[in-house]
Amino acid sequence: MTRYAIGDIHGGAITFKALLDKINLHHADRVYLLGDYVDRGADSKGVLDIILELMAGGYDVRPVRGNHDDMFLKAVKGDNLKTSLDYLECWGFHTLESFDVSFACDVPEQYSNLIESMPLIRVEDDYVLVHAGLDMSEVDPVSQSSRYKMMWVETEIVDIDKLGGRVLVVGHRIKSLDVIHASLNTNYIHLDNGAFSNVQPDYGNLLALNLDTKELTLQPWLDGDSEE
Repeated sequence: MTRYAIGDIHGGAITFKALLDKINLHHADRVYLLGDYVDRGADSKGVLDIILELMAGGYDVRPVRGNHDDMFLKAVKGDNLKTSLDYLECWGFHTLESFDVSFACDVPEQYSNLIESMPLIRVEDDYVLVHAGLDMSEVDPVSQSSRYKMMWVETEIVDIDKLGGRVLVVGHRIKSLDVIHASLNTNYIHLDNGAFSNVQPDYGNLLALNLDTKELTLQPWLDGDSEE
């Protein structure tokens, strides 16, 4: 079994599929997805479809929820009116276009069910995987960090003792390839290279990290111009 972690996909279904092909994902493998499946890129629905297809096909896919996914879910379910309206004005319009609907409530239930089923954090013997970060001021950041911290706030300094010796792996904040490569042998790994930005060579790649060998696989953005 090989374990992979993949950074923020942001509506890049073609790019996501190409990255999965590049790492040659097998049923025996395990893949962690770090959130933000929707928005920015043209095909948020296509990204969620790939995840659903992988799960239905018996692949070991372990996603966490990102802040964009959570805003999308709130809009679909009609929770928190202000947040939902802000989301639809900023990013959600083009995401709804990918579902060929005009109103968030018309998104098919299987997609909101998928996102709602995603935990905010995954904890393994050697890694903690979360979208944005943890609150290191807490005695136990893994169990005591707020939803807001885990989905929105970048951790400044990681206290590996508070994580039981585990390495923290995050997406969310866009980092250059140099910063990402430098993080691979530390206790705090970043995997968001701003794939949707398509600003080569320092940015614009969707990344898959082999958690066992620390080998990084890069897939340049293939989904056209993104919607900021």
